[in-house]
Amino acid sequence: MTSMTRPTGAATSQPPPDRAPCLERFAPIRNGTHCIYAPSSRLWGGPAYDPALTAEENLAATLPVLCDFLDRARTDRLDGFVIELADRRFGADVPSLARSTHAVLRHLSDHDPAGEHPLDAEIETVSWCFSFGAEPIFVNTFAPCYPPAHSRYAFGSQSTYILLQPRHSFGRVLRPGETVLPPAVRQRIRDAYAGHDRGYDPHISSNPYEAWRIVRPLGAGDPEVRWWETPAVFP
Repeated sequence: MTSMTRPTGAATSQPPPDRAPCLERFAPIRNGTHCIYAPSSRLWGGPAYDPALTAEENLAATLPVLCDFLDRARTDRLDGFVIELADRRFGADVPSLARSTHAVLRHLSDHDPAGEHPLDAEIETVSWCFSFGAEPIFVNTFAPCYPPAHSRYAFGSQSTYILLQPRHSFGRVLRPGETVLPPAVRQRIRDAYAGHDRGYDPHISSNPYEAWRIVRPLGAGDPEVRWWETPAVFP
């Protein structure tokens, strides 16, 4: 990815992004999840959430750091960027999480330095995935609304986390000649989740629409969460 023009955000003194305070709070999720690659992943975090600012102002401060992350992710072998919404209201239930997720991704889409604005495209298609700065990104959400028997369980955190994973980072765990994780590896990960009573809902996981997997429904068999159809306004 070419170097991006950075949106301006709040100028505050912050720790280096690889030691952002949100990463320490996210650690129980990273270490507790049953993905075999998660514990060794290299993450950056956004600036500390400032409750004196609006959620939109906090996101504005995050944008330049996210641009730096994407500029350096390939050469520094970075795997993900964590955005923390540090209040239970952002993910107290699935509708709140859907609104928060839409608000964050809408803000990023509207300020996309590459001008692709992915949320202006048709979302419920096989080809759609989120992007920022011309980098395709996989989006995961973790929130207090999810119970322990759920793959997006937040391990007791009262914050909501949005994890942005550049697609190219998945290539580092592939063997030569592979373009996707082999079925045996995917099954091993699914079995690990299921073995801890956090099995994936096959209705969602096997569906070709990536948008369905960004915010998971609460229960297996529940309808997909169409977060992009909710108001893009924080609860």
